Amino acid sequence: MEYPRISIVTPSYNQAKYLPETIESILRQDYPNLEYIIVDGGSTDGSVDVIRRYERHLAWWVSEKDSGQSEAINKGFARSTGELFNWINSDDVLFPGALHRIARAYRRHPEAAVIIGGHARADERRGVFIASTAPSRRAIIPRGWVMPIGQQSAFVASAVFARVGGVREDLHCIMDTELYYRILTGGGKLVRIRGLIGLIREHPECKGLARRGEWRPEIDRVHEQYHISKRRHQLAILQMRLCRALDGSYVRSYLLQRAWKGKWPWNGTDH
Repeated sequence: MEYPRISIVTPSYNQAKYLPETIESILRQDYPNLEYIIVDGGSTDGSVDVIRRYERHLAWWVSEKDSGQSEAINKGFARSTGELFNWINSDDVLFPGALHRIARAYRRHPEAAVIIGGHARADERRGVFIASTAPSRRAIIPRGWVMPIGQQSAFVASAVFARVGGVREDLHCIMDTELYYRILTGGGKLVRIRGLIGLIREHPECKGLARRGEWRPEIDRVHEQYHISKRRHQLAILQMRLCRALDGSYVRSYLLQRAWKGKWPWNGTDH
């Protein structure tokens, strides 16, 4: 198979504790056409020393002050040259074989705008406690703002990412969901694949917990911008749940969760 170039950006700020494992999970994919970029926001916790240890594996990296994660993602994308693009946060990881599965799906579906796989969550004790298969297209209702897509498991065609203008830098919590909204409401094709691709690590300093109070205002602001009413959103959630129940997604997710419960994708960091 001809391997498409896959560009991955890791935006990071003061995550030296978790950054090595994130980097290892990407480099140990052993994917032959990987372009890996790290954009650090001027960390002061030793993150730069970690990055320098892996410098020979990187296409580019920088450590300088920025306005946050969204700017770092766009900055990294501007340096990328791959056909497919995603960002993997500095406390998250990819599952083994993830990039090979994404690449095979892209070769089968070169028209795809977004390729998604299953995603998981792990707690600070390093064990998976939630796993979910990728949703079917019918279970995704962009105009109702229901897109159960795990960002770590969603790779976007770079041409599409560029065409829609990247992620919005005025958003810091829901920039991924808003990106998928623009892509999918614009007619972008979504392709799903089996198996787990990305993992979100939950810990006290992670954005989902540490900045919990910022999510709702962003969601309300974007819903207002796109004229998404509360009723439309609630109906879309019901439609999504019904679709996932009927297509067997909940059963498959349960079995996947049982198989991975308490486990971690990788053991050790020996790259």
